[in-house]
Amino acid sequence: MSYVIWMAILAVIAALLFTAQRTFPETRDYRGSKILLLASLLKPGGFLILALMVFITFFASVHQVPAGHIGVVYEFGGIKGQIGEGLQFVAPWRDVLLANIQVQRRVFDKLNAFSEESQDVFVRASLNVRVSPQTIQQLYRTVGPNFFNVLVESRVIQNFKDETVKYKSVEIAPNRENIRKAVRERLEKELSPFSIEVVDLLLDNIDFNPEFKKAIEDKQIATQRALEEQQKIEGEKHKAQQAIERAKGEGSAILFRAEKEAEANRKLAASLTPELVRYAMVQKLSDKIQVMMLPSGQNFILDSDILRGAPREKK
Repeated sequence: MSYVIWMAILAVIAALLFTAQRTFPETRDYRGSKILLLASLLKPGGFLILALMVFITFFASVHQVPAGHIGVVYEFGGIKGQIGEGLQFVAPWRDVLLANIQVQRRVFDKLNAFSEESQDVFVRASLNVRVSPQTIQQLYRTVGPNFFNVLVESRVIQNFKDETVKYKSVEIAPNRENIRKAVRERLEKELSPFSIEVVDLLLDNIDFNPEFKKAIEDKQIATQRALEEQQKIEGEKHKAQQAIERAKGEGSAILFRAEKEAEANRKLAASLTPELVRYAMVQKLSDKIQVMMLPSGQNFILDSDILRGAPREKK
């Protein structure tokens, strides 16, 4: 639009110069006067204006589109098409607006969301998006060049709020990957009708209020201490159980030896005879004993064989 206005102004000036030159009398009637000098400059001035118009037209028609961009062509406010990258020539009365079709990264710092208990959750995320070059015209026509602020930013904020509120505060960090995937899937579904491709969504950080973090830290310390005490108790129980097992083992060994001794005594008692008893008694006597006196009334007779130190054979 500015080109047309400037061209119209310059064309009017050129036309006035050429018209004024014709209205002056013949230059031979005014030789040596100032009017002669002025009249001689009108025609060259008109040609100079025409040359300026050609110069402006040439440079208004040339457009340099950088790599990774598309030139959206406007004509009097309406989109008429698009041009590719490189040096392009467009009608000078048309405007070209550059549109970035590369992967663009936007950082969302401290998005305010909430947990299931309405605890504040602060999210830092990075979103990579790309616009399809085939549909950039339609996107600019229906939404405008500020499509990211209109379509993307508000959806990122709302989707994070919708996902974090599904979890308790202590569950958000362990489920950060689930939250990231859910938000990305929702963004892909909501932005695909506008030909905006979600390349990736990164969840950089999740944070909480300082008071809440302090409470979580205190709870973790208390839990750790309780766990240490429990481990000590379990250790003492284990030692006590080992002592009991050792005592049981020693008691079993003693009982086993006692049973063995009792069994041996039973076998020994079963094998004893009166003759063996008398023989054992004689063995305990001294070799010099020739006479032994017994209390009266005792049925205790030692024969000569026993006194000689040999047990009597059984008949």
